[in-house]
Amino acid sequence: MPRAGALFALTVGVIAACASASAIWTRNAGSGRGAKVSAVWYAGASARRPLIAGNWKLNPATAPEALALLKLVVANQRALESSGRTAELPDVAIFPPFPFLQLAVDAVAGTGIKVGAQNVGLEGKGAFTGEVSASMVRSLGCQLVLLGHSERRLLYGEDDEMIRRKVRLALDGGLDVVLCVGETEAEYEMGLLPAVCALQLKKALHGLQPADLERISIAYEPVWAIGTGRTATPAQAQDAHAIIRSVIAELFEHEPARAVRIAYGGSVTPESIDDLMRMPDVDGALVGGASLIADKFSRIVEFAPPDRPRSAPRQLSAREVVACKNALGESPVWSAAQHRLFWASAADREVWSWNLRDAPLVRKFDQIVGSVALVDDGRLLVNLEDRTLAYSMESGVAAELERAPEPHGLTRLNDARVDRAGQLVVGAYNNFHRAGVTAGDDNAGLYRLGASGLEEILDYRFRVSNAIAFSPDGRTMYFCDSPTRKVFSFAYDPYARGAASLTGRRLVYTMPSALAGSPDGAQVDASGGLWLALSGAGQVVRIDPATGETRIVVHLPVASPTSVTFGGAELDTLFVTTRGPDGGGLFSVQVPFGLRGLAEPTVPAALVERLLESCAAAAVAA
Repeated sequence: MPRAGALFALTVGVIAACASASAIWTRNAGSGRGAKVSAVWYAGASARRPLIAGNWKLNPATAPEALALLKLVVANQRALESSGRTAELPDVAIFPPFPFLQLAVDAVAGTGIKVGAQNVGLEGKGAFTGEVSASMVRSLGCQLVLLGHSERRLLYGEDDEMIRRKVRLALDGGLDVVLCVGETEAEYEMGLLPAVCALQLKKALHGLQPADLERISIAYEPVWAIGTGRTATPAQAQDAHAIIRSVIAELFEHEPARAVRIAYGGSVTPESIDDLMRMPDVDGALVGGASLIADKFSRIVEFAPPDRPRSAPRQLSAREVVACKNALGESPVWSAAQHRLFWASAADREVWSWNLRDAPLVRKFDQIVGSVALVDDGRLLVNLEDRTLAYSMESGVAAELERAPEPHGLTRLNDARVDRAGQLVVGAYNNFHRAGVTAGDDNAGLYRLGASGLEEILDYRFRVSNAIAFSPDGRTMYFCDSPTRKVFSFAYDPYARGAASLTGRRLVYTMPSALAGSPDGAQVDASGGLWLALSGAGQVVRIDPATGETRIVVHLPVASPTSVTFGGAELDTLFVTTRGPDGGGLFSVQVPFGLRGLAEPTVPAALVERLLESCAAAAVAA
């Protein structure tokens, strides 16, 4: 009966609010711009400074991970604030979990980032085990609190009366409030958006004065678009925000309604932010998952409305650190365990190794070396033209691990990376790809070497494999067929069989026509940025995979960088291999503060031994 009674009361409240909201909606409809709001609501838009807020929810898992994320967020924010466009930037806030609030307050000191709590309790002090008061949060240096979030309402039973009390306590405790309102999928389908938002606002803001509203921002959360893969269109967001502003006008008159910020909070991404921010009543974003990836969050902060172009890429310059004069340097990989960089000089049939201090060690082979990879016991996997070897640089001992699946002479093994599951992914190279005849057609494949041996994992053929790289979580793979000058991303499943491993191909980057050459090797940093060597253009670029935007350009004094990786004790040095005739040296550059690489994955030695046994057994049987 109590549940039924509550449901009856809610229904009555929604019906009453619906009547009121419908009157407001009708009164203010007809802007002629596809969004149902009067021009009166646009009047204050230019005076409302946008708010971009990141809600970390129950993430990340540990304090060191939180600190690492904070360092990247702060570094990106400092870069934006030093760009000379401070007046154009939005207010920025983050809402970490309670245990990380002090870390966050300390980390953002000296920047414009504000820190807020994701919730506060219903009491100021006393015998309330597990609760946290507004004054406690404020005493840490926090300035904000997030209240009324849909997850608090749904999972923890917070109702409008509880939220009203928390709003009052937060304001009295010195915290500004970001108040969440929004409708469920069922309410949306029933057309109850105006009624639900009106009811939530009227109850949460009951008893407040216009001066209180100056310390409150509203976040509209279409609950049906959070974590579901569905997103509200910019027009849908505009309509909802117009309703919210209308309700506030009814409660507090027009001037406070014009001034209040209303942020959108339904799965905001770098891809969606620009169009959302073009809406006159959208004053920012409450960002969920994308706030946990520093570069994505920074891109959202740096949204580009029609009257403001995106910022120019940051410019860096690399210097030569080893004058190795490789005919075709390729495939750099950094071993953190050995504190060594390994790379191939393909056409010279060599593998190089350097500890950053002494003279490099060089080993010679009997075929072109396409790429190298690390084994967790210190050995290398060396991809020659027609076979893969397990190889020790110290002893020079080599053992054949696998034969290339394609005819020797027509293609050879080329670019490779180890995935996050410890399996080698290697692509082939058509030796005649410039021929322009049948021999130059798409006939090279992409393969993975795992416990079951070598299997082809891409459902189409190509000419020149390059830019194989994996996202930090290992669930995205990047790939380029160099002659096309396009880089694609794929959803990657390291445990699927065959072509099911790579799905959902998406174009990430097309090399500009003004640049000579083609994309070559690539690597991904800890923030998910894709660093891509542009062979022939004399550049390495850092691409935001979400938008395709170039964020950093590294200039080299030679025409053809060939591949990149991160190394050094802090993984904050970018190493770049190059090729002749004007290049061939190994170059490096310190990446901007806050950016760093990821440890290079390794192939387990146990897997290598099993594959060696299988290869030996097959040779005996033959």
